[in-house]
Amino acid sequence: MLKRLQQLIQAKLSQPQATTEQTIEGLSQSQTLSLILMVEIALADGQFSADEHAFLRGDLMRDYALTERQAETAIEAARKEVSEAASLQHFTAPLKDLPYADKIDLLENLWRLAYADSMLDPHEESMLRKLADLLYISHADFIKTKLKVAERL
Repeated sequence: MLKRLQQLIQAKLSQPQATTEQTIEGLSQSQTLSLILMVEIALADGQFSADEHAFLRGDLMRDYALTERQAETAIEAARKEVSEAASLQHFTAPLKDLPYADKIDLLENLWRLAYADSMLDPHEESMLRKLADLLYISHADFIKTKLKVAERL
């Protein structure tokens, strides 16, 4: 899942107008942005559940070939970035010009993380709605994507 997010973001960051500059040690700029968005969703309900943490750690280890220790360090660095961020706009601005289908794929991956603990908190859903708005994803596609992911559970 993270690998697909990274590919989507890398495509956007390779364009000259990209503005995101933060990176987490061991990760590229696009990988960092992917991870930060994932952590943002995981923390939306005020807690980072063990299931969400394991889901994200597993993705980092599988998709980016990180060791468990490297994955944990990256997650903690992303948590710090999220805690210091003023808004999602800083992280989503480089993604606004992605093709619409790629934005839907991104949203689908974020929904998977939100459902990783088998519970969808209203705060997580609200954060996903904000993200969809920032990426100019229609409400109909927001709902379709949510239902698609929920049906797979």
